[in-house]
Amino acid sequence: MSAQSPYGNYGHAVLTANAWRTPDKVALVCRGHNYTFDALNRAVNKMSNALFDAGIKAGQRVGSLLSDCLSIAFLYPAEAKIGAVVAAFNPFWPEEQIVATAKLSGLDAFVFDQANAAVIARVRPQLTWIKHWFVVGGTAEGAVALDPLFAAASDAEPVLGAFNDDPMALFYTSGSTGVSKPVVHSHASSKATSAFLLELPHEEGDVWGTGPIIWGVGYTCTLGAAIFTGMKVALEDDFGPRPFLAAVQRERISHVTMLPSQWADLLANHPHEDFDLSSLKVILLGAEPIGSALLGKIRKRLPQVGLYAFYGQTEIPYICTGSLSENPKTPEGVGHPRAGVAVKILDPQGNRVVGAVGDLAVTGPARMVEYLGLPEKNAEALKDGWFFSGDLGMIDAGGRVHVLGRKEDAIARAGRYIRPLEIEDVVMTIPGVGEAGAIGAPDGAVEQKIILAVSATGGATVTEAGVRAALADRLPATHQPDLIVISDALPHTNDASGGRGKLLRRSIRDQYQHLLGA
Repeated sequence: MSAQSPYGNYGHAVLTANAWRTPDKVALVCRGHNYTFDALNRAVNKMSNALFDAGIKAGQRVGSLLSDCLSIAFLYPAEAKIGAVVAAFNPFWPEEQIVATAKLSGLDAFVFDQANAAVIARVRPQLTWIKHWFVVGGTAEGAVALDPLFAAASDAEPVLGAFNDDPMALFYTSGSTGVSKPVVHSHASSKATSAFLLELPHEEGDVWGTGPIIWGVGYTCTLGAAIFTGMKVALEDDFGPRPFLAAVQRERISHVTMLPSQWADLLANHPHEDFDLSSLKVILLGAEPIGSALLGKIRKRLPQVGLYAFYGQTEIPYICTGSLSENPKTPEGVGHPRAGVAVKILDPQGNRVVGAVGDLAVTGPARMVEYLGLPEKNAEALKDGWFFSGDLGMIDAGGRVHVLGRKEDAIARAGRYIRPLEIEDVVMTIPGVGEAGAIGAPDGAVEQKIILAVSATGGATVTEAGVRAALADRLPATHQPDLIVISDALPHTNDASGGRGKLLRRSIRDQYQHLLGA
């Protein structure tokens, strides 16, 4: 039996290879400190050896609750090298979810930092089976201080402990459609995810910008992808709107991934005109639909930027990336599938269709292995090697994929499904409107009423009567909202960066459907 190639290990393939190739090139800048590829690799090696010497072995699942983004940059590839399985907890989860997820994940060890020490102290009595506890950045009762172990450890390459189809990480879904599910990714699928950036324009001197969203699958999709490509990363502790603007100007950031919601907020409510954003070259927009009205606003502010759509989920990230200049009037088009990725659209009878809307299924090298410990969810989502995404989509005659949003978000009205974006995109053209969210209620009804929630731009005044009057001749009768709510802010997931996460249409329904009456 031949020996395993070290390039089958995620940590080696993403980081060590670049440390050997361009050791003196800056890989990471964080808090004013520069780390070359060689220095970053040595730091990761020290973390690997510290964990191994402390009893962490290949195959063990190591939970992490970290708010310190630099600790994540060291820890995840270190665990990958020795074959420990990263279990990336969200620092914004409530305590009951931390406990439930730890039980479901079958953790062997846990790493936390000082920012989360109080939370761990409260939940730890319910996690008695976890053998190893480590704290970063200080001390905590009952936990081994990792910093002294790190300082004393060797920076030599550790013995690699996992390869290819071995599990590399448990990344957790956002929970925007329910409770977070543990998604098992292998070393191979994680490498395939990080390789997506190779297919986008980039050149020597470019800088990838990201914030602490790197916990979870955000690591392989952002920091890991840039390191794999040999790109410098500007890692920020806070990537909310104002810190983002300052970071772009200070670090000359060229590439970012952001949500449409984040740009809607930034352009409506923050002093973006006061900052030099001319270094931006590539902006990836995804994780939720983007309307042509918002797309137009971004283009107007950043005419020099190449805007790209991306589509993917935690279960199979970056399925498609595509230039939004190809079809500027159809921003739901997210391009052609990446190399090696297959996408199909199925009608209600399970037949493959082209040019028609249906259920979107996908397969490829970045696809997850499974949901850990959830056989019913696996049976529902994984069929004959395909992942069924829960999204509605369409493939045009040229093979371009169009993503039309979550199937559960579609509004049942007048014998058809109405996409929320059909309404929201029109509302966004009304002066003073900063963001809009449309949903159907009650949930699951054959015939639903439409609730429209609207927030204003900073300093603007928007009224229900004004919105209704503006929509009277801009939307067909089937699309007119039954209830319009003016809100200070629409509900979003917390993306841990200080900014908005994905729009939570489910929360709009929960908050306002009682106002519809009988």
